[in-house]
Amino acid sequence: MKVFIGDVKKEMGLTSQEFLEETHAPLSFAHETIPFAQPVRVHLTVTNCGSGLLLEGTIKTALVLSCSRCLEPYIHELKIPFRLEYRNLDRVTRPSDFEAEARDADDMNYYHEEDSTIDITSGVIEAILLHYPMKPLCQENCQGLCPVCGKNLNQGICECTNIHIDPRLTVLNKVNLK
Repeated sequence: MKVFIGDVKKEMGLTSQEFLEETHAPLSFAHETIPFAQPVRVHLTVTNCGSGLLLEGTIKTALVLSCSRCLEPYIHELKIPFRLEYRNLDRVTRPSDFEAEARDADDMNYYHEEDSTIDITSGVIEAILLHYPMKPLCQENCQGLCPVCGKNLNQGICECTNIHIDPRLTVLNKVNLK
């Protein structure tokens, strides 16, 4: 995803609005392949702050995830706030500037004076992965699968009456809770 910066980088205080849309290949994350259900859409405001460029906006997309309880696939929509900073590498000249830049290197991106576009693909993918749910659920009250027969309990109650209790816990059946 490339953002045009040709006009904005010329003068401090200039801004531009950008809309990008791109179809991405599936992501590889946590030994899984995660396909996109729709293209990735990015709405950005690019601002020249003097010392660099500030890109702020939102990312909208949807992923096809597998529910961690019932294992059914579902579509997980994302609307993510997005912010990236870019510095002009050609303006960093003094040794103290390089030291300051080194401290901020994790959060900082760079461009050269002659660049007319900035590739933000890695920043967009990083933002999507940061908003990946820790436990994907198709719905908040997903019932999951029957531990005996494996039936999806969201589709109805199974006919399992033979509940297996851990033999170490059978002593608890004798407890009277009156």
